[in-house]
Amino acid sequence: MRLGALSTLIRRDLRRTRGALVTSGFGIAAGTAALVFFLALGLGVRAVLLGEVFPIDQIELEPPKQGDPGLLGLLVGSGGPPGIGEGSVRDLAMVPGVLSVDPRLRFAFPSSGRGGKEIFGHDVGTSELLGDGIEPSLTRGESFGSIAFEDPLTHPGAACADDGGCAAPQYCERPSDAAAGACSDPVPVLVSRYLVEIFDKSIAPAHGLPPIGETLVGRAQGVTFALRLGESLLGRAKSGEPRTVRARVAGVSRRAVDLGITLPLSVVRRWNREYAGAGAADSFSSVVVRAKDASAIGLALERGKALGLEPHDTRARDVSVLITGVMALLSLVAAVILVVSASNIAYTFRVLVSERRAEIALYRAVGATGADMRAWMLGLAAAVGLVGGAAGLVIARALALLTDEIAARKLPDFPFKPASFFAFPPWLWAAGLGFAALFAALGAFRPARRASRVEPAAALSGS
Repeated sequence: MRLGALSTLIRRDLRRTRGALVTSGFGIAAGTAALVFFLALGLGVRAVLLGEVFPIDQIELEPPKQGDPGLLGLLVGSGGPPGIGEGSVRDLAMVPGVLSVDPRLRFAFPSSGRGGKEIFGHDVGTSELLGDGIEPSLTRGESFGSIAFEDPLTHPGAACADDGGCAAPQYCERPSDAAAGACSDPVPVLVSRYLVEIFDKSIAPAHGLPPIGETLVGRAQGVTFALRLGESLLGRAKSGEPRTVRARVAGVSRRAVDLGITLPLSVVRRWNREYAGAGAADSFSSVVVRAKDASAIGLALERGKALGLEPHDTRARDVSVLITGVMALLSLVAAVILVVSASNIAYTFRVLVSERRAEIALYRAVGATGADMRAWMLGLAAAVGLVGGAAGLVIARALALLTDEIAARKLPDFPFKPASFFAFPPWLWAAGLGFAALFAALGAFRPARRASRVEPAAALSGS
């Protein structure tokens, strides 16, 4: 049967039996709407949680926590923190699928910070400030305005004994054991979007502070604040004399540590050597492995385990498993709806074949083959599925818009609250239509085979 003739038969049957077919297609529409709605919700939540909050394409590896004395241990002198050598960094970089291995060096001494009067109207501070250092080259491609993310002592100023010998906003960078120092620009500091979100949605409301947002962080570039090195609420470092340096926020970076500040690596090396000894400056405290996919992350984890390293945080894997499980469960519910609708289509087409038995026999008598009859019935079922699937897609999109509207009005503002909880990539639309047509055709398969076996002579004679 030619495609044009088949198309004509299908269009005619859609008009002739539209009542029964609409009833059959209603289940397909409901199943498709449920499937697409749940998948879009899962994809949207996954994009936020595994793309911004817990990136699934990267993992931070560090020495075992039981081998780390912690900040209190460093204060009382129980030994330096365990480190990661250059050899381990090179080994991890050779793992198939790994895109980059970024070493990090945490503060190995207590510190605190205070500032922000230009933003909040008065100074605010933290009695314990976490920080780490990264290679400035890792931020290549990110813009921080006129502030260069590099060690200010790359271009030191005049010699000095104290801050009075330097012109503002410079300060005297003089290690506690040095007789003289050098005038230095404020140390550039990066913050993460995660930290900005946590501050805006949790900390700021609790303390009556205005949200800062990434835009305000951008406007605050160049504003300095004080960092107290070697001393915090918990006590003093085991070596070196506490002193105050100046820093300024360069901007928001995806390379910054989640909770704390990130500085150029050479700055942290210099301060760690001053307050915690050479051992805390000559090796890295952790490495961030970025890979092309989750399977490569798995290989990196195996290699890291062989090197005596373990994940700093497994929340990304846990969240990924949870989301996958929930999506599978909800998709199973949608699949059950589609199976039920397919059985409804099977019943409708069995009745249709019985009613059209004489018509089918006539077509067979004038030369139509059994394959033509199967194509007719399956094509009709697929058309019903496509129409029902299209209706289901419209329903799913409308429900998603309604859900987003309700969420925007009813849910409180929380960190990383997305503008939409749903994601509708092009393949999802195609998959929705494809599954709708597939289940409709599966439902009509046995009736179509029955139609292909109708004997013209027996059917036309009424036997």
